[in-house]
Amino acid sequence: MEVILLLKINKLGNSGAIIRVKPGYARNFLIPTGKAILANKINIESFEAQRIELEKEDTNKFLIAQSRAEKIKKIKSITILSKVGKEGKIFGSVGIRNIIKEISLLGIKINKKEIRLPNGVLRHTGEHTVVFQPHPKIHQYFIVNIISKK
Repeated sequence: MEVILLLKINKLGNSGAIIRVKPGYARNFLIPTGKAILANKINIESFEAQRIELEKEDTNKFLIAQSRAEKIKKIKSITILSKVGKEGKIFGSVGIRNIIKEISLLGIKINKKEIRLPNGVLRHTGEHTVVFQPHPKIHQYFIVNIISKK
């Protein structure tokens, strides 16, 4: 049975792909959950019209994400003050929420899903590299500098 995927599904294909699956998988899972529709002439033609609109949306999202990444690129680094114990270890940790709070003070809105901490939460003073990823194809690195509060 041939179906048109409405969402990206791992090991099957991307959104808009026409694939052949077993009839039971299509009838019992893909179609009822809204992840696919039956591939007949009417559905294929209507989906082609929708695909053009979806591609325009994707390019708009990409351009918006690119402009947001440029704003982060201009910042280059942010500084966070934290209480520090012996050996430069922070009481608690600096996480995504703390980073978002500091960036929002600079006037840039960021979602917590767009920040990646490669080494987990930050627990030591010094400079740490953090990734801002507003789009799967865009990665912007910036530095978080943690300084002890006196």
